Amino acid sequence: MELARSLHACGSPAYELDLEMEQVSASLGHEASFFSTPTALFVTFGGDETRLLRVYPSDTNLGRYAALFELQRAIQDEQMDVSEAWQRLTEINEMKDGYGPAIQIASHGGVAACISVLVGGGGMVVLSAGVIGLIVGIFVVWLTHLRHQVHLINVVAGFIASSIACGIQAFIGPGNFELTSLAALILLVPGLHLTISINELATQNLASGSARFAGAMTTLLTIVFGVSMGYGLVNAIRPIPASLPLDSPDLFASALVLLPIGLCVAATFRTRYRDIPWLLMSTLVGYGALRLAGTTFGSFASVGIASFVASVTSHFASNRLGIPTAVMLLPALLLLVPGSLGFSGFSQIMVQEDLPSGIRLTATMMLTAVSIVAGLLLTDVVVSRSDKQSFETEAKNPKS
Repeated sequence: MELARSLHACGSPAYELDLEMEQVSASLGHEASFFSTPTALFVTFGGDETRLLRVYPSDTNLGRYAALFELQRAIQDEQMDVSEAWQRLTEINEMKDGYGPAIQIASHGGVAACISVLVGGGGMVVLSAGVIGLIVGIFVVWLTHLRHQVHLINVVAGFIASSIACGIQAFIGPGNFELTSLAALILLVPGLHLTISINELATQNLASGSARFAGAMTTLLTIVFGVSMGYGLVNAIRPIPASLPLDSPDLFASALVLLPIGLCVAATFRTRYRDIPWLLMSTLVGYGALRLAGTTFGSFASVGIASFVASVTSHFASNRLGIPTAVMLLPALLLLVPGSLGFSGFSQIMVQEDLPSGIRLTATMMLTAVSIVAGLLLTDVVVSRSDKQSFETEAKNPKS
């Protein structure tokens, strides 16, 4: 149960957590069924005794998740007994991730600047996004340490980013406050949680998927509410001029910022140092597949293809390297997730009061999430068939 609690705290989705814990229980000689939601774990032993664990959503921690993955495999392979596994679990839960507050703050600024380059922002937009991202990072780290104030992070961060971006555009010079605010808040936008929730719903984990979807949409709305407050405050003081149009993303510049984005994502997700090269590789694979598919297919099809390529690559690489698929897959999906579209859609409705554009962007967000999930589900079919063929081959040739 404690292993399940630890995996849940690292961000493990329901469709993986339930199955993995049942496999671990079977390897220990116990019959158990697991049912997880974003805020609770239900465990039934032998069909008689049921226990409830109250758990709380937390940030994704790929470093701790990888260590728990290794522990889980060691238990299943009977490489350690229960007492050794318990001791190792305690060590994992107490270990430091090696990423201090300064690195977390720098990651917010670095990702903000690089994302603005990817979407075609000019020099003023890139500089503004980077600086505002650092400021947002400071407040996020500070409020995170004030545990009873964590629920204020999204509103406060949205207000800070929007008010500064709008102030720059109103008092200093022309810019694009929508892109600047989005880039500065990109690590808080719940696009990944939205995609996971759609995946859980598609795999019939309805309770967990519905709860996670509601949480993601609530987070998105609170961020946009903070943005609308910042916009309203600055606009009341001085009218904000029209935003500058975005340039077409430069291929060379986009390729140049992928490495910094990967490093910042590694710090944000607290990835182990030895797993960072594979995380960078997955980021390149995911974005490269998206750009290549985009030259031939439509936007939704290219997202689905990129999701499929990144997922298949992550699965086979993780099997060879002995690391969780999530370590390679989540960073690759981060450049595909539709949270930015939802942010823009709700911003159009709440800030610009442009209902048709907001509805269109929100619908695009949902279709993008479905495209990503379609690629992930197709991967499950390909991978399960490949694993079955490998198993049959080993059964026919046991010496090999």
